Amino acid sequence: AAFVVVFAKRFSGEIDKVVNAYRLMLRESLAKGNDPDLQAALNRARLQEKILASTSMVDQAQACELLGLSGTNPSATMKRKEEKREILRFTLDGRVSYPLFQFDVEGRRIFPVMAKLIALKPDTWSDFRLLHWLTRPHLDFGAAPAEKLGAQETEVVAAFKREILPAEHG
Repeated sequence: AAFVVVFAKRFSGEIDKVVNAYRLMLRESLAKGNDPDLQAALNRARLQEKILASTSMVDQAQACELLGLSGTNPSATMKRKEEKREILRFTLDGRVSYPLFQFDVEGRRIFPVMAKLIALKPDTWSDFRLLHWLTRPHLDFGAAPAEKLGAQETEVVAAFKREILPAEHG
């Protein structure tokens, strides 16, 4: 019986590896099509996956713990934060996740500047685009704006306002 349990776990792990490899193969093979709309959609999906994979994330229960909130119903607790537009939320592998940089761990809160940035975000910007802006190096800071939350929030907001200004041509 012990052999069957161990074998089943290992077999399940191998099946997961095969499925993941198959998904990757499908993504790569689809990208070779000549349809420009399909190509653009796949490129966006790849960029989104890359951004999410390179960002430290926490789940709902971990977010509640970081905020010092009750973990009894983390889904409802974090949903209230999302509805107030205080925090960026993403879904990874079917699970709700939040970028860790949004949390002031010492203060047990979400950095207040996140609500400001989310409120300033133009309708043409997705949450992924805001995440990308926050996590890529910025000339003003010599680092990603996300690394300056809690220290240079006024400067981060000013840089974001400049970023979202419509281009003007003379």
